[in-house]
Amino acid sequence: MKKAPGKILLVDDNPTNIDVLYNFLADVGYEVLIAEDGMSALERVSLVSPDLILLDVMMPHIDGFEVCRKLQENPETKEIPVIFITALGSVEDKITGFKTGGVDYVTKPFQNDEILARIRNHLELRDMRKSLEIQNDQLRTQNEALDAYARTVAHDLKNPLNLILNFAKFIQDEDILTGVPKDDLGRIVDSAEQMNHIIQDLLLLAQLRKEDVHMVQVNMDAVIRHSLDRLHLEIKKHHVDLEMPTSWPDAIGISSWVQAVWVNYISNAIKYGGEPRKVKLSWEKVAHQPGTIRYRVEDNGVGVPPEHQAKIFDEFTRVGGERSEGHGIGLSIVRRIIHRLGGEVEVSASENGIGSCFSFTLKQA
Repeated sequence: MKKAPGKILLVDDNPTNIDVLYNFLADVGYEVLIAEDGMSALERVSLVSPDLILLDVMMPHIDGFEVCRKLQENPETKEIPVIFITALGSVEDKITGFKTGGVDYVTKPFQNDEILARIRNHLELRDMRKSLEIQNDQLRTQNEALDAYARTVAHDLKNPLNLILNFAKFIQDEDILTGVPKDDLGRIVDSAEQMNHIIQDLLLLAQLRKEDVHMVQVNMDAVIRHSLDRLHLEIKKHHVDLEMPTSWPDAIGISSWVQAVWVNYISNAIKYGGEPRKVKLSWEKVAHQPGTIRYRVEDNGVGVPPEHQAKIFDEFTRVGGERSEGHGIGLSIVRRIIHRLGGEVEVSASENGIGSCFSFTLKQA
């Protein structure tokens, strides 16, 4: 018979039980090791590292439940699946077995085929878990390499792009060009600004992948002020009628991330607004979530059709459809940021029925 993969430690103080199970499992090809009490079982596990343990509960000195607890306390043995085999069949005993870390529970008398089926199932689950862990490690390594590459590329592009953008803006401010050259220069500035946004998104995406998120109190007044400063040229260019409250409640989050959300929302409101462009910023307490604030950005554009609202925050979905400007990852980044900060994003029609209202929630500081 083909040898079955797996090394099994059989722990039982009853010689008859040991003989029966040993002979049966050895016959089907498993490597079977023996321990006749709890202490010798713990010693044997540290030496041979079995793939699975068949553990009797009723043993002298240290019972099976305590053996399992000690196995769970040891990082080197806690992943070994333990199947309890015992005459104790009450619900309380089974619950105790699972609480101590057992993966299965077989009561005596049992059929050999039942034991074999359970062993095979848990060894297969163990192999699948190990395979997933390997794949996760590989994905983690690839993601780290991708993040490092994205940061490197973004930083390498940033300096020459800023040089181009600054010189183009300098020439634009001189106002010495007319006609077609002036229009072409405007296109260069707009394209460079768009590239700059893409680079910022790449850097932010790489930062969002980090596992540790240290949230603090966010001064929302300052964040919105800095966001509007970043969008000063767009606001001036489109003669935006901006409405907002005189003060804002602080939130819990990361200032740079929250600023990126405001910039994305306000920039889209300007880009897809009506004529003349009107943008309204506001906030409200969430009635059904005490201690939560909803921050909102409303525009007076054509709005987002209801059938598109559910997917507007997906990657590469654009606010204005396929013909819209932009690279389509801004709103997906917004959702990732807010979810990492424990909030939610939403899009709906504006209160007056004209345009869209994009919102996000955060815990109030």
